[in-house]
Amino acid sequence: MKGRRLTGYRAIAILAAAGFLGLACSKDELLNVDPEEAPGFVIPTVEVVLTPDEVEQWIDSVFGGFNSAASMLFMLAEKSTNLESQPMVIFNAPIQDTLFFFDTVAAAVDFDSLRMIVNIDTTRDNALASAGTTLQLWSVEQGWDPGSAAWALAVDSPGVAVPWTAGPGGTLGQILDEVFLTELVDTTGVVTDSIVFDLTEYTDSLLSSWNDTSQVNTGLAMVIADSGSLALQAPRLQYLIIPEFNPDTAIQVRCPSLTTILRCLPATTYIFDDSAQPPPVGVLQTGGVDGWRSFVRVFLPDSVVLGDSAENYTLRGATINKAEYVITSLPAPAQPFGAEAGFDATAYQLADNYLVLGAKTPVGARVAGSEFRIQPDSLEEGESIAIDLTLQVQAWADVPLDSVTPPITFMFRAFPEGSTFGYWNFGAVDGDTAYRPIFRIVFTPVREFPVE
Repeated sequence: MKGRRLTGYRAIAILAAAGFLGLACSKDELLNVDPEEAPGFVIPTVEVVLTPDEVEQWIDSVFGGFNSAASMLFMLAEKSTNLESQPMVIFNAPIQDTLFFFDTVAAAVDFDSLRMIVNIDTTRDNALASAGTTLQLWSVEQGWDPGSAAWALAVDSPGVAVPWTAGPGGTLGQILDEVFLTELVDTTGVVTDSIVFDLTEYTDSLLSSWNDTSQVNTGLAMVIADSGSLALQAPRLQYLIIPEFNPDTAIQVRCPSLTTILRCLPATTYIFDDSAQPPPVGVLQTGGVDGWRSFVRVFLPDSVVLGDSAENYTLRGATINKAEYVITSLPAPAQPFGAEAGFDATAYQLADNYLVLGAKTPVGARVAGSEFRIQPDSLEEGESIAIDLTLQVQAWADVPLDSVTPPITFMFRAFPEGSTFGYWNFGAVDGDTAYRPIFRIVFTPVREFPVE
């Protein structure tokens, strides 16, 4: 068989393919390189742990008074060996006593039956006595200030301190109604989430007195007669009013409702027979009725030396992958003020130097990603919690090298504030060295290529 000559594009294509295969064979070693032997620089990601002794300045402080029982998210009714606490309520006047009809102007009415309903906050710890718990509703016989009333004082505002005339615990009048609770979950598994006080016998006198602006609205108190602990939400009223021109008609009014919420929203607080003391030295504290907040100010170094190596790593300009402020739990606070249940906390930026302005230092935006959970049931002494400050340290590292960096300043507190009766303690800079906070930073250093 005679061979055929290949001409034109077909010959070129075959030669090109052969050349490619030859090249692939001769360069095979470049396609199977061990990753550990790849050419070029490898930039390691490293971790540094900074203690208070390794920085120019590291200061922390605790301030309270940002919260009070009147602004808590719940009311605490309790009688135990550690604590006695009772909720107080004032329904602000005016209580609705006028009705409007299509063809009528205002119609005067008489008050009829009345109920006060208060929900149990089932998201919190509630405990009934083994034999059951009796919650009583009392009238209060002395005027008091919802924003400042305490166990010993009816009024405790700046420059004015008025004690309860009947002594600590309030000046109580008569029992209006009581409810006996034997369990919070019934046999079908349904949670008991509301308590109803029937005040029909006192309807007209109570509501009329609350509408009488010539006298002080002294409100109501809820008292546990035996023992137990209940977290309660703001109560509401349901009552019937009867138009004089149509006595056969009874109309139910809810207070507060969507249309009356600003008019008769109750003022609530609770008073208890002890008061939290200022935190001792060497302690960071968060949570509690007083709204404890921990303030921190740290000057991070521009560069660090890792371990036993002599190599100096620059933090300024480095890529900050993770930055955490790590706090260590102290033993549980003494009862009744140790946090009774888990609560959330978060960090906020500070808009000024708290060493100058103290508790009045303006608080800035919340530090994104800094949320953490304080869980007393599982938080043991010596256990650490990390507060994520990555974004804040990244902003610090991005400050140009020819500029002076500000300190890392922040504050952390319960979130939302007023969510827990008790608080929790962590080690501070000037406390026991075994519990002091640390800064942990994971970063990728800047790799320099000097030109000679």
